[in-house]
Amino acid sequence: MDKLRIGILGASRGMDFAMKLLLDYEYADIAAVCETYPPLLEKTRDFFRENGRSDVLCCESFDDMLGCGIDAVVIANYANEHAPYAIKALKSGVHVFSEVQPTETLAEACELCDAVEQSGKIYAYGENYCFRDSIFAMRDVCLSGGIGEPVCLEGTFINDCSFKWHLLTRGVRDHWRNFVPSTFYCTHSIGPLMYSTGLRAVRVSGAEMPRMSYMAEKGARSGSAAMELMEMSNGGMGRSMNGNLRHPYEASYRIIGESGSIESDPGSIMVYRLKKDYIYDTERYTAKPPAYRFRPDRDLGEADNSIITAFAYFVGAIYGDSEGIGHTIDVYKALDMSLPGLLAYRSIVSGGAPYEVPDMRDIAARERYREDFYSTNPKTPKRYRLPTSKSGTPEVDDGIYEKVKEELLKVDLTPGMK
Repeated sequence: MDKLRIGILGASRGMDFAMKLLLDYEYADIAAVCETYPPLLEKTRDFFRENGRSDVLCCESFDDMLGCGIDAVVIANYANEHAPYAIKALKSGVHVFSEVQPTETLAEACELCDAVEQSGKIYAYGENYCFRDSIFAMRDVCLSGGIGEPVCLEGTFINDCSFKWHLLTRGVRDHWRNFVPSTFYCTHSIGPLMYSTGLRAVRVSGAEMPRMSYMAEKGARSGSAAMELMEMSNGGMGRSMNGNLRHPYEASYRIIGESGSIESDPGSIMVYRLKKDYIYDTERYTAKPPAYRFRPDRDLGEADNSIITAFAYFVGAIYGDSEGIGHTIDVYKALDMSLPGLLAYRSIVSGGAPYEVPDMRDIAARERYREDFYSTNPKTPKRYRLPTSKSGTPEVDDGIYEKVKEELLKVDLTPGMK
């Protein structure tokens, strides 16, 4: 079969993805890269020239990339701007692999669902933590009934990005990371829980910690970490925690069922099944990358394996493979994972009141949210603009962003840098 022609939007995270997979892949090939930051775009051109791929289009215009004959696009630009580009691609007849958060607002969520349904194209959410080897093992145990009905779900994603804030924000005052809600980047903690159990949240409330000094000195204006407390579709409960905490990197998950529980470790899971009284049988399952026709035969470690696996299912889905379609995170599952974060923040700024989480599969339910443009984005009309933290929107001196820019100038930016 002919290789799919893939476009990449975003030469930092997007090229990291491309270099792990698309430069040597039987079923798809990189055809174009779109990047709006001129120094990085030029470095990307140099990279392809040096690797004998001068045929790859490197451009600043998304329209130019859509018009060059690509079959699918990897959306890896600013995380709060994925939806408009995904919608435009779908309307142009291009399949979409959206790297992180599908939408910034509930209104965008409605429009994205419409675009997927009307286009008939594949939309895949690239929440790669769902495709970690250990999560596949956790999913197998849950869906086979190995711990009974799941009643308590807990996910934690801690990633202190303060040390690389200059790489991430480049000293841009209104960079999305500087004003994004504390609950926004929630699918690394929520996603694997839902992917493993098939459950979704129906109600959510949120809690936020203050803006820490180590984030304030980088120009961040949001609370530094948050929790989402969820009522699940089966009546159980879920807890997600995510943010920039002074703790070693952690992505951990625990699911407790009626007859046992599961905890994740990198590359494995521990399963506890009640034997009698307070005695539990304990079993460790070592997880390996799942065999799949469209998945390259390579092992890059659990984190990178997850990216490869997620994209392989996307490619399989485009070719109509039932396994690819079954494992791909479609637009509705993506919103099941992300909307609890958006609505938990609404809970935070309203004093902790719970919010209903709509099921975007229901067209009638969508109608209630088509004009829901609430966001912390400075570009949002004042009527819909939310404060950047539970304490309001702090003032930040321009000198702080100048210092961040000075840090950036000391770094040689390269394609694929995250």
